[in-house]
Amino acid sequence: MPVGVERVPWIAVRYRITVIAVLGVLAFAVAGCGSSNSSSAASGSAASGTSTTKLAKTKFVLHAALAFGAFHRWIYKPAKAGTLRHPFQHPLTAAKAALAGAFVYHELKLALAAAQASPTLSKLVAPITALQDKFRTLAANVKSGGTSPADVTDLNNSISSIKDQAASAGQAITEQVPATPSG
Repeated sequence: MPVGVERVPWIAVRYRITVIAVLGVLAFAVAGCGSSNSSSAASGSAASGTSTTKLAKTKFVLHAALAFGAFHRWIYKPAKAGTLRHPFQHPLTAAKAALAGAFVYHELKLALAAAQASPTLSKLVAPITALQDKFRTLAANVKSGGTSPADVTDLNNSISSIKDQAASAGQAITEQVPATPSG
């Protein structure tokens, strides 16, 4: 046998583990970015008038649509298919889900700030905050060894509830999947 033949599979495994670890760290670093003081922005926006309120509604719909679309495309569907139970079985799917989780969390923060700026959408603040907490719990579950379809189904039910409440407030949310770079 040639000298390096037995090492090649281990190099590939170490490479994959390294890539997953780096992507995971990046995903959680992105989730932690941004200002934690959204109350001053929300109170300043609400005081400036009706046009800001309409803009807040538009921002809410945009950010919620992107968050919910990314959740369904890269987290919900793979979890229901069983590919997120163990991150080493499907490392690329797990990496995409981790990045999508960071993106969803960030978009939820922006949607929350917009909801706080709109009197019409202010009743959605508590459900969005609860959904953010559920995403934190999901991230902890993934770190500790995987996630179950039940965890993701609970998130999906919360998203459906928020979509229904937003529609009853006159702001229907149509999910949008963020574009992926080609090339």
